[in-house]
Amino acid sequence: MTEQTPTPAEAIPGGVVNPATPPAPEPEQPEAPAAESSEQSPAAPVPAEPDYKALYEKMQADLDATRERSTEAGVEADELRAQVAQLQEQGLRDRIAAEYALPPVLAALVQGGDEAAVRKHAEALAAVAAPKPLLGAGGLTPHAEPDPYKGLAEKLRQRRYGI
Repeated sequence: MTEQTPTPAEAIPGGVVNPATPPAPEPEQPEAPAAESSEQSPAAPVPAEPDYKALYEKMQADLDATRERSTEAGVEADELRAQVAQLQEQGLRDRIAAEYALPPVLAALVQGGDEAAVRKHAEALAAVAAPKPLLGAGGLTPHAEPDPYKGLAEKLRQRRYGI
């Protein structure tokens, strides 16, 4: 014989009414005279009344467990939101650092709270990190005529050997 747990509507005196759910139809019981039913099953077990206190304690334990899981999920969601915000900020910094062609060492130093501040800081770093122009070209003057024989050896090699 399997013992069935009563529903909250059955377990709570007065029942639980949810306006969204229609009332459950009551099961029809065949009408039989009392004399016949006692003669047919003299040893029929009488259903025990549900233990309301145990049901209440079980529901309270379930409610507490659900509240604890809800709190844990809320904390986890907050951590994930913070992580997403941090990744978005890092993505913004990396994108702007790439626009200004900053090396990775300097890209890691870019700071700012919003896009305008990050751009301003990246621009300042790019100005500092820009290569300085060299003075002179190793003894050649900028007015020097181009060498007419430059590449002549290469052209001869290509013509002679086909390379």
